[in-house]
Amino acid sequence: MMTCAISQSNYLPWKGYFHLIGSVDVFIFYDTADFTKRDWRSRNKIMTPHGLHWMTIPVGSNKGKSIQDVVLPNGEWRRNHLETIRRNYSKCPYIGDVMELLAPVYEDESIDNLSKFNQELIMRIAKYLDIETTFRNASEFNILGDRVGKLIAMCDSIGADVYLSGPAAKDYITTEFDDIPTKLKWMDYGPYEEYKQRTEPFSHHVSIVDTIAILGKATKEHIFG
Repeated sequence: MMTCAISQSNYLPWKGYFHLIGSVDVFIFYDTADFTKRDWRSRNKIMTPHGLHWMTIPVGSNKGKSIQDVVLPNGEWRRNHLETIRRNYSKCPYIGDVMELLAPVYEDESIDNLSKFNQELIMRIAKYLDIETTFRNASEFNILGDRVGKLIAMCDSIGADVYLSGPAAKDYITTEFDDIPTKLKWMDYGPYEEYKQRTEPFSHHVSIVDTIAILGKATKEHIFG
């Protein structure tokens, strides 16, 4: 039985994103979806000694563009983001692992669009966590239809028996999967145990960078139990 998930590529996403990836056989990056400003595609949070801190890639609004068409800006943001992570997690036991994972992507300026940049980071982290899920891109398929119809078409294209969706999609998925071969299941994130973060109060809703810097390879057990 093949299980599939479909999601836009997020910037250094939280551990739940990797929980979803590791729960399916095929994960499709929805790179043809419209880019949304001030969203997880181009920003995320880390924990600092002074509390939560947003890191945002300055891509602008890119109104009307898909994620795969969003060009990364020039400037110092790559170096600044890496340095922000290194500085804030410098006393954590696995900051070396974090920098080995991230630095090659940030330093490769041939990666010049947001979709590819996010995907490279996500796939490197997934490999570190020993997740063996197959990755695909929505742009590989000639998909038509409305919002949910496109999801169903992608599932059909790869022969998925089950579509595993994050709970946020309950806002727009209703009965579309009721009478088709692909069955809909809802992802249940956590509960995840707390660990000793840089400061209090504890937050699960931070980048996976936080978890890896503190737990290292044990992040996999923390996520999947």
